[in-house]
Amino acid sequence: MGKYIVKRLILLLPSLLLVCTIVFGLMRLIPGSAVDAIVQQMVNAGQSVDRGQVERMLGLDKPAVEQFLIWLGGALRGDLGSSLFDYQPVLKTISTQLPVTLELGIMTLLLSNVISIPLGLFCASRQNSLGDYVIRAIGVVLMAVPVFWIATIALVYPATKWGYAPPMNYVSFFVDPLENLRMFLLPALLGAMTSAGNQLRMVRTMNLEVLRMDYVRTAWAKGAHERLILFRHVFRNAMIPVVTAIGGAAGGMAGGSVILENLFNIPGIGQQMVTALNNRDYPVIQGCVVVFSVIVMLINLLVDISYKWIDPRVELD
Repeated sequence: MGKYIVKRLILLLPSLLLVCTIVFGLMRLIPGSAVDAIVQQMVNAGQSVDRGQVERMLGLDKPAVEQFLIWLGGALRGDLGSSLFDYQPVLKTISTQLPVTLELGIMTLLLSNVISIPLGLFCASRQNSLGDYVIRAIGVVLMAVPVFWIATIALVYPATKWGYAPPMNYVSFFVDPLENLRMFLLPALLGAMTSAGNQLRMVRTMNLEVLRMDYVRTAWAKGAHERLILFRHVFRNAMIPVVTAIGGAAGGMAGGSVILENLFNIPGIGQQMVTALNNRDYPVIQGCVVVFSVIVMLINLLVDISYKWIDPRVELD
């Protein structure tokens, strides 16, 4: 196990290098640049502007390959650069906002599992019943509805009909837990609903396959309790594909956080990425993408390791 983990961690390096190269190249292909935004700000403030001086000050006068190598060398030393606008170190910005994004992501993942796993087990144990049809239909609808649409409706409708809106000023959980939960509960629930549909169907399908196996029929024949059969004999043996789906959903929540954080004014990395994209703040965007990539890769590693815990027969090479 230890050798496998070390090997996987080493393999993260070329993957990260590829991600960094792609992001760096794509950012330079987007129309406009950070220099344009800074020059416009200075002109609006009535200051005289020397565009060439701004480029030299930001280091953007160098060839793109040289800029990339300079940034990559700093990243290898643990320095992701500084913002082109407020000159704050990118790592400092990320370290401040990452806990906010992780809180939203963890709450979303927990709620998604709380919704999908019990309902999936219920549908599998009551195959083709009215409840099974209704829950599956709801799951399909949740899979089809974009998170930004349902989040917009959840914000606009209560505000116009009942005058209610969730808190829009961030309060740390350690300062005021209840106010923090009031702000995070709705976006986390909406994110969970959109991912629970796919997980629900996966749980149902895999448990139906296991329910048809001989050892499960034997457990029924021996008079074992339904709950014992579903959780001890069925669910654990159907968990590998389910855990894979949960891992994919956890990785996908990185993208979902960008939408939810901006709609609900949550000051996480997702909101920071949108601001940086609008300003063409290259170091901030590259740093945020690197952090998201590392999180997704580590989640995939944890999913692979969990296979061995679920089924000791699995060999990790």
